[in-house]
Formats: sequence, C-alpha cells, structure tokens
Amino acid sequence: MVVRAQDTGKEDSTNVGGYTGFQVLVKIQTDDGITGWGECCTGSELGEAAWAVKTLIEKGLSQKILGDNPLEYRKIWWKLYYAIEWYGKRGLGVFALSGIDTALLDICGKSLGVPVYNFFGGCFNREIKLYASLLFDMDNPEETAKKALTYVRDGYFGVKFGWGLNPKSSFGLSQKRDLEIVKTIRDAIGPDTPLMVDVGRYVNWSVSYAVTMAKKLEKYDVYWLEEPLPSDDIDGYASLSRSVDVPIAAGEGYQTAYEFQQLISKDAVDIIQPDPSKLGGLSEAKEIVSLAHIYNKQWVPHNWSTAVNTAACIHLVASSPSGFLLEFKKEANPLVHDILKRKFEIVNGKLRVSDKEGLGIEVDEDRLSHFLVS
Repeated sequence: MVVRAQDTGKEDSTNVGGYTGFQVLVKIQTDDGITGWGECCTGSELGEAAWAVKTLIEKGLSQKILGDNPLEYRKIWWKLYYAIEWYGKRGLGVFALSGIDTALLDICGKSLGVPVYNFFGGCFNREIKLYASLLFDMDNPEETAKKALTYVRDGYFGVKFGWGLNPKSSFGLSQKRDLEIVKTIRDAIGPDTPLMVDVGRYVNWSVSYAVTMAKKLEKYDVYWLEEPLPSDDIDGYASLSRSVDVPIAAGEGYQTAYEFQQLISKDAVDIIQPDPSKLGGLSEAKEIVSLAHIYNKQWVPHNWSTAVNTAACIHLVASSPSGFLLEFKKEANPLVHDILKRKFEIVNGKLRVSDKEGLGIEVDEDRLSHFLVS
C-alpha cells in the first residue's frame, strides 16, 4: 500500500516534517492468518517510485512466494534477489525486496511467539540510546537551537540536524550561514552533547570543499558529518575520511551487503548507516551489521520514514553486540508517530526494547487508512 504523511481527507498540502515523499508499506498474510509488516522507503516527491515498487510487488514478487514457508526467509530473499535481475539488482527491485523481507521476519516471530531479535541470536540491549533527528531551519538559527535544547533536556544521547526545511535555503549552500547555525546550536546545547550534521542531497559538495568544511566544523566538536558527498563517490569518501578528524558517516544511499562491503573494505567512512527499508530488508541489514562487526566498523541505522522501519531498526540494534544508538525522527510525521496502536516506550531519551512477538508492533489500520494514496 502506498502511504503519504498527509491526511488524504484534507486539502492542505503542507510539508509534513520537511518531507512529503510517498512510502510503501507491505502487508503479508499467511494461510494461518498471521500478518507481517514491512516497509519500502520510496520517498520520491511525486510518488513515481512508490507506484513502481507497488506494481513490482503485486504483479511480480508476491506471485513468486505464494506457498513458500516464511521461516525460510533467507532462501526467499535469494530467490527474489535473482528474480529482480530483470529490473536491476539495485534500485526499485531492492526497495521492493526490503519490504517483503522485513514482513516475513515479522511473520516468523509471530508464528513462533518470539521477538524477531531471537532469530538473530538474542537481545544484547534492552534499552537503546536515541538521538533526535531534526531539520535545519536555516532562516532561524535561534529557534533551531531551542529545538535542539528541548531534546537534550529530555535525555536524548545527541541531536542531528540536516538538509533544511526549504531546498532553496538549505544547509550546504553558504559556508558562512552553515557555520553560524552549527555554532548557535553548539552554544545552546553545551560542549558535552553529541551534535551530528547531515549535509543531505540538496547540495553536492566536492571532496576539497568537504575537507574545508569538515576542518572548520572541528571547533564545534561535530560527532559526525553525514553524507557530505554523493553516494557514488566512494573513493572520494575514502580520501575525505583520511584527510579530516571529524568522523564521516554515510549509508542511506547504499543497497545490499555488496555495496556496503565496498564502503567498509575501502575504509571510506567512519560510521556506516544501513537502512532496512532501502538496502534489501531486515535480514540483509543483519548481514551488513555482521560485516561491520568483523571489520570493527562503527554503525548506526538510518531511520527516517515510518514506524515500521523504526521497529525493524530496533531489532537490528538490540540483536548486535556493537549496536549502541538509533536515529529517531522528531519532526512531525504521523507515519512515524501515529500509526501504531501502542507507541514506542521512550524514557529519558532511551527506547525500551519490547519482548512482544515479531517486530513488536501493532499497526492501527484504521488510522493508517487516512494516509493511503490511491
């Protein structure tokens, strides 16, 4: 089903949380009546990616798994991975695979009455530190800083600001304004709270400019600088990471363990950011995390789209000895905050990991129906 973070019963087309993209939620039901949920993060602003992925699933991939045993989720993953060769082993096909794979794992847990993290070897973390993920308001540095301070006081591990509320006035377009807003935030939250900066895709920095900016941001003790370069420029990332002291992070633009293997083996970034809703699903994300663990590479999931992906990321972090932190979107977005019958339990900036079966969530389909797009 295609959803958008706007109530379809309202004519207001206000930009919700700085993001109006369309997403695809996957609902799979077994012949025993067990339902699993997954997500394909297809946030194209006009919805074309979402409709394409919906078609790939309904007309193609779903037909290939009828009658299969969901407990053989990795066998199914490889079956579908070979099937998407006809439309490319990256891009739309992997987005479609992502939602199916995560939904199958949700079914696996529910069928055996255990949380998904049990399929990954157990729960290492009963509480997960969160960082508040927010958007720059480049036209109002003081209000941006006040917003950051709110979440610091709420006990969040740190705050991340990125992109911008307006593409025409985003972070990354003016060195003077960029440094000014980072300084304003740092002054407000004090020296001890981690502050992350996400350059985003409204701009394309060169390696040399990214080096210059990273060095200028050092004085503000930036915890990491995220996506300062286009995702295609892996060699550029490697050069940048070697040239600066600020940790470099990237990963939301990469799919499957094959691409992450390049990112890791080339030591291109300091922190990788796998997103289950983009890279091939929760089971593939677990493969990537295992690879990062072998290479002693720090990782933090990317998580910005819906509550279904948040649930998947919770099991990813909880089931790994190297999992320590999770991105949690704090901008207003009902697909993140309002589509579950029971909200995530967050106390003092930490999320308590549920022991409920499957992904541990129950989607409120009545509420969700307000955001379906047809």
